Amino acid sequence: MFFADLFVGQLKSSLICESCGYCSVTCDPFWDLSLPIPGSRGGRRSDPTVTTNLAECFKLFTKEEMLEGDECPTCCHCKTRQKCRKFFSIQRFPKYFVIHLKRFSQERFRAKLSTLVEYPVEHLDLSPFAAESYQGPHPLYNLYAVSCHSGSTHCGHYTGFCKHPVSGKWNEYNDARVTSARMADVVTSEAYVLFYELVS
Repeated sequence: MFFADLFVGQLKSSLICESCGYCSVTCDPFWDLSLPIPGSRGGRRSDPTVTTNLAECFKLFTKEEMLEGDECPTCCHCKTRQKCRKFFSIQRFPKYFVIHLKRFSQERFRAKLSTLVEYPVEHLDLSPFAAESYQGPHPLYNLYAVSCHSGSTHCGHYTGFCKHPVSGKWNEYNDARVTSARMADVVTSEAYVLFYELVS
């Protein structure tokens, strides 16, 4: 239970009927959030010179989506299939927030997205993505580790950055080799998984 308290958050899914306005709410636990990268639709390889940021990834993930046609769900109030609006928000923020950047396309011809996603090393503010009913502490996070992937979908290599909990200095981990790193080195287009800690 203690482990779950540290690493598990809660995602709130809201489904609003366009006909009667009834809002159906579902809350599900998450260990990490997989965020889409803007401009990555269609499975095409991204332009490595193009940049975006983590806030834009969260905006895309929580963007309101219209469900219509064959995707129409059954409204609990109308008892029939109705056009609905759906969106996500965060109901509970974990102490340790793990963010997965969706760099690998699920299309037939898989491609790796090399877009640079800029993310704050300090003071990541996730309050804009909190549910209206959220009443916890201000969700402000500092980065403490990054998992990186270099190469392609067919051949790649994993490395990592991690901040020392006492000295606050960053190190890069590449197999058995450990070297000092600057804070500027931590933000890279090879970032694949980000590890954040809630600021006390």
